[in-house]
Amino acid sequence: MSAPWYTGSGDKGKTKVPSVGEVWKDDELIEALGNLDELNSLLGVVSSLFPDITTIMEDLQNDIFEISSEIAGFNMNFNKDKISKLESLIQIYGNQIETLRNFILPGGHLASSFLHLARATSRRAERSLVKLYKSSLSKDVHVTYLNRLSSLLFVMGLWVNKKTGNPNIIWKGKANQR
Repeated sequence: MSAPWYTGSGDKGKTKVPSVGEVWKDDELIEALGNLDELNSLLGVVSSLFPDITTIMEDLQNDIFEISSEIAGFNMNFNKDKISKLESLIQIYGNQIETLRNFILPGGHLASSFLHLARATSRRAERSLVKLYKSSLSKDVHVTYLNRLSSLLFVMGLWVNKKTGNPNIIWKGKANQR
């Protein structure tokens, strides 16, 4: 007998979430949970592409899963210590790269490119959590965490390029010329 890999309970466009009960799958809450799931998946891709940062990526994935769980209605006791951890990592990786003097385009090493994609996805997840926060379905610590996470992913993207000898791609737009 095989395991049930599907239930069929969502076939009519609704799903159940412990924090609010049954909702349509296009509800803002489901959108936010989907954005967090996508972010988590991207962090897994980065981890598989650049094993040097696997432990960090897995820690971040666990944090994202905790935020998702809290939004879904489970108390995970997510707190500001997680933000302090991100700020420390930003400092550690930021101290290993040169200060940027130009805007850059995502690219270089494949892991760097995916870190930039994860950064953009983190920003989208943050925007969807802001909507939930305004309705008291998310916490300020969730929004702050995602804001800081996007900064960390940006810095790590630059760091991966430096570590692998790939130059960051300078944007050649007029606003970037000083």
